[in-house]
Amino acid sequence: MDAELTVGRLDEFADGELVTVDVGGHALIVARLGDVVHVAVNRCPHLGLSLTRGPGGLRYSDGVVQCPWHNSRFDMCTGENLDWVSGFAGRRVPRWSRQLVALGRKRRDLKMLPARIADGRVVVVVGSTGQPPE
Repeated sequence: MDAELTVGRLDEFADGELVTVDVGGHALIVARLGDVVHVAVNRCPHLGLSLTRGPGGLRYSDGVVQCPWHNSRFDMCTGENLDWVSGFAGRRVPRWSRQLVALGRKRRDLKMLPARIADGRVVVVVGSTGQPPE
C-alpha cells in the first residue's frame, strides 16, 4: 500500500524555481510551475549524484534541470531526458567523447514522484516501504 508524505506548503515553493527538500530521508527536488508542482528524486540517473550541487552549480530554467556533473538535462514536468551526458562540470565536451564520459551507462529518464496539492500542501506518494515507487 502506498503512503503520502507532505513535502511542504505550496507557498514555500516560488513559481518557476527549483527547490531542494529532504522528506523522510529522501532528497527531492520540487519545481513549481504556476499552480502545478512536479517532484523528482534529487539524483541524476547517470551516476546517482545530486542535481542541485556539484561543480557546474544549480542550473534550472524553463522547467529543465541540468546535472551539474555531466550536463544531462531533464524535463521536470515529465522526467524525460533531453540531453544525456553532454559535458563535465558545466562545460560541453566533444560529441565523440560523450560515450567515454557516460561510462557505458545508457540514457535514462529522471525518477519522478506522483505529486499533488492538498489543503495548501505539496504531497508526494511513496511506497509502503517509505521508498519512492519504482
